[in-house]
Amino acid sequence: MSNLIKIGIDPSGTGTTAIAIFEDNKLIRKELFDNKDWKCHAIYIIEIIWEYLYQNEIINIENCLYTNANGSKDRDDLLRLLGVVEKQFWNSINWVSPKHTKSVVKNMENLSKYNDNCLWEFGKDVNLTYEYGKGWKYNNEKISNHLRDAIIIANYDGKK
Repeated sequence: MSNLIKIGIDPSGTGTTAIAIFEDNKLIRKELFDNKDWKCHAIYIIEIIWEYLYQNEIINIENCLYTNANGSKDRDDLLRLLGVVEKQFWNSINWVSPKHTKSVVKNMENLSKYNDNCLWEFGKDVNLTYEYGKGWKYNNEKISNHLRDAIIIANYDGKK
């Protein structure tokens, strides 16, 4: 039996895309990809997914929140990127709403409200910590907010 692979992707169309890959709940790969061209981000994400596709994997990608018609070029590029990835892997991806990931971040940063109940849609990863004034860490190593989001997204369960 193959090991469970969980992939969390925090996409960007014009900035930094972060990818966290877990094998049997152990972080084996974390990457940041910076580029201003959404097509480069799409190619990067697609290549990573193809590398792990059909290996007992769960692929979670953060989706966009719906907004009014006052979009920006960055948002338009992100929507294009998500469309290309969805077309390629339409039946293999779980889309995670940013409203879920952002609430986890807010609860972890405000430790007085943090408890196991706030993570009801996510598996708790004790290696992901927030230290007031020092930021986010994974296994005591400082990480970016992009990687933090990718780690949270990878641990999305979606079961209530």
